[in-house]
Amino acid sequence: MAENITLQIWTPERTAFNQKVYRVVLPTGKTTLTVIEDRAPTSMMIYAGVMQILNPDDSIKDWYFIDKGVADIAQNMCRISTAHLLHHSQITIDKALELKEKEPENAVFYNMIVLYLQAFAG
Repeated sequence: MAENITLQIWTPERTAFNQKVYRVVLPTGKTTLTVIEDRAPTSMMIYAGVMQILNPDDSIKDWYFIDKGVADIAQNMCRISTAHLLHHSQITIDKALELKEKEPENAVFYNMIVLYLQAFAG
């Protein structure tokens, strides 16, 4: 199967992502939602966590830290509005700790990154 889902992500500052993908996995609270081709239309809240872009064999092609927001899924398009989107290569534990102190209004997001990196990026 081809990359038939258009994934568009906006933050307050910019269009953060606009590409065709095979599948995308979104954090939806205590679980995740995998957006697949021809999925039923859905609008939903997403939560701070890890967003994964999958290959056709369902292996992880790429991943991002995403903040809370809203996802609208319809007609093979997934449109997301979120406060932050960071590619995993753009952030370290030290940088997340620094930003947590510098931006207390975003402390929950940066704390999630710290906890994730401590647990899985050993």
